[in-house]
This record gives sequence, C-alpha cells and structure tokens, in this order.
Amino acid sequence: MKPLLKVKRQGVHASVQDYGRFGYRAQGIPVSGVMDRYSYELGNQILNNQANAACLEIFMGGFEFEALSDHTYVLTGAVGDYYLNGAALESWKSFRVKKGDILSLKCAVEGSILYLIPQGGLNVELVLKSQSSYPLANIGESIITGSILYGSEVQPLPNIRGLMANYRPKFETLVQVRFFKGPHFELFTNESIQRFLTHSLQYIGGNRMGYYFKGGKLLLQEKNEIISEATQFGTIQVPSSGEPIVLMADAQTVGGYPIIGTVHEDDLSKLAQLRTFGNVMFHLMEEGD
Repeated sequence: MKPLLKVKRQGVHASVQDYGRFGYRAQGIPVSGVMDRYSYELGNQILNNQANAACLEIFMGGFEFEALSDHTYVLTGAVGDYYLNGAALESWKSFRVKKGDILSLKCAVEGSILYLIPQGGLNVELVLKSQSSYPLANIGESIITGSILYGSEVQPLPNIRGLMANYRPKFETLVQVRFFKGPHFELFTNESIQRFLTHSLQYIGGNRMGYYFKGGKLLLQEKNEIISEATQFGTIQVPSSGEPIVLMADAQTVGGYPIIGTVHEDDLSKLAQLRTFGNVMFHLMEEGD
C-alpha cells in the first residue's frame, strides 16, 4: 500500500465509501456506500478508475491533509472553497499533488457532500466484499486528525482530465424528487397526502442514517399498530410527529414507522446533496412511469 494523505485537521465528518455492501440486509447490515452515486461515478471515470474504486466522502468540508507522496486526485460533488498550498482548486478536474503539499477542503458552498478520489482509489480492508465504512457495526476506521489514507501505485495520468461545466450536476436549494407509493400510503388522510404532493418540505438536518424534514404533519386516518417493514436507502418514513424522515445509505434494514413512499433511486443523489434548510418537492410516480 502507498501512503497518500495524512489528516492534519478534522472536519465535520468523512468516511471511506465505495458502491456499498450488497447481500447482507437479511443479517441486518445495510448497503452503506456513497450517498451521491452520480458524483462518485463521474469522479472515477475522470481518473479512469475501476467503477467501484473507494473514495473519501466528506460532509461540508473542514478537512486539511498533508500529502505523503506524489499522486493524482479529483474533487467531485459539492462545489466549495478548496485549496492546494493556498491556491484555489477547481472541482471536477484532476490535479497532481506532490509530497509535502497541503490540501485544504475548507467548506462546501453548493451542495453538502464532496468526494476526494485518488487515482486508483483508496486502499482499505475489504469487509463483506466492500470497502465502505459502517461505524455502527465497527466496520472501517474513523477519519480523524492523524489518520493516514492509503492508495496504490499507479501510472500517473498523462494529461489533466475533467468534466465540462455544462455536464456537471447543479446543486439547487429546491430539488424535485420522484417517489413510489409505500405500503402505508393509503393509510394517510387525503389532506395529508395532498399536502405532501403539493407543498415543499424543508430539510432541517440529518446524517448518513436519515434526513429529517418539516413542513406540515402527515396524519394517519386511524392510529393502528404497524407491522415492521423492510426499509432501504430512500424509504420515506413518518414517525408519530408526522414529520417525514428519508432513510439514507446507513439506515437500518427494518423499521416500524408507516412508510408513505420510496424515493426513485435516480433522485437519491440530488436529495443527498441538500443543505440544511433546503427544500424538496415530492412527485408521485404512477404505474408505467
């Protein structure tokens, strides 16, 4: 393994992720993996990495790294204030780091999750066929001050590679998200369903387990016991408060709250990139859409 970077300053949160850990939900282990698959996939394509190459997923920035060797990287996902030795870095374009350089990822400005992807990917222990961290099961190491990130020896790219601006995702403060009916959709009052479909909800906070929203309580027609149902990344649960929660990549595999719907997998990336106090409009997918 090749030492790439040492964490000099710890930010909000970071973890090593790839596509995720498939085939273990029946044992209670979630898929995990990257929250914004679109940005992750594009970053690996820019560097000619394997599709499942591991990256560092960072929430909001705040991290600073010292380069321990020469290597090539790309930053994708959230646009922000990122610097190499004090000089501004452009996201979505490969850049070369030399040993001793300082990489500062100060803060995300548009979007909330950024991806630091090294050429060849990060090199961490494979657990249940994935390199994705899942802290609740003590899978993977915490990324803290002093942590060292490892990669692999690769032949450097001969040229700078990147993605043209008009192909880069836009991170909006109001996102439009499609969803499918959940098993308990018909149990909600008509007024609640209409409000859910016609009014935006505000994102008030969350993490890799779930995003919390407010903007009008969703009420059941009757207060009945709900049999626990399987959940997944994108499940929209409604707890007793009536304020919906969208389960994210590290969420539990079974839940007892009513499920009003499930977010279309193609819209999970833009939902994941919402910043606190951003808004979402949910659009119901009908059969055949």
